[in-house]
Amino acid sequence: MHPAIDARNPATREPSPGCRRLARPWRTLESALLLALALAASVAQSTVPKAKSIQELKAFYRQNCVRCHGLDGSGGSPEGKKLGGRDFTKAAQDFPGMGGPASEREIRTMIKTIQKGLFFGRIMPSWKDQLSLEEAELMVRKVLLKSDRGQPIEPDLITASQ
Repeated sequence: MHPAIDARNPATREPSPGCRRLARPWRTLESALLLALALAASVAQSTVPKAKSIQELKAFYRQNCVRCHGLDGSGGSPEGKKLGGRDFTKAAQDFPGMGGPASEREIRTMIKTIQKGLFFGRIMPSWKDQLSLEEAELMVRKVLLKSDRGQPIEPDLITASQ
């Protein structure tokens, strides 16, 4: 029989009083660690940003991209012409016919450009601090490649207010 087990009460096999005193600090430490882990998990959950909706991405475009890419994504603004801003309306027309790996490669290039910028942020800034990789992909697939020449990219007022 283990020396820490009280031989006087074999049915319950309770630890001896000396063993109980040794177990108390470990239980306290164990409780403190569990509390710390629970707090860390709740803090981590509260700091994880919610992914942006398509309406929020359109608003982001309106706030940050219009200067070079134009209201409709055509790149026709004076700044866009000067810097060679990409015409998303042309890409939106070309991509369905392209299909397959070529269009996926182009989409990946657009996502990478949004994340990293162009020419070390001099020509186009990096948006990786404002848009996650998933949000950048959503921006390309659901906002930029759905743009129409002459139709401004802007959040729908009805859906955005709900």
